[in-house]
Amino acid sequence: MFRFTKEQAEEFYAVHKERPFFNELVSFITSGSVVAAVIEGNNAVTAVRTMIGSTKSSEAAPGSIRGDLGLGFTDNIVHASDSAESFSHEERVAFQ
Repeated sequence: MFRFTKEQAEEFYAVHKERPFFNELVSFITSGSVVAAVIEGNNAVTAVRTMIGSTKSSEAAPGSIRGDLGLGFTDNIVHASDSAESFSHEERVAFQ
């Protein structure tokens, strides 16, 4: 468990820097503590993303984390890497 600094959050979400919701993402992830986990295994990215549900919680399946607990798009209850490449970047930023 830790708290992202604004600089870490901006680097973490750098892929979205030009998008209109970038500042909202940074604001939300720095608003409280974060619990991070590294999950390994066959098809880990796909398996975790299935468990958490669609990015937009209003579109996430019931029974998924976002479907049951999500609050919106930028103030989402959970984040998961969308690829091995994204994971490498996000892990480096989060655990620096």
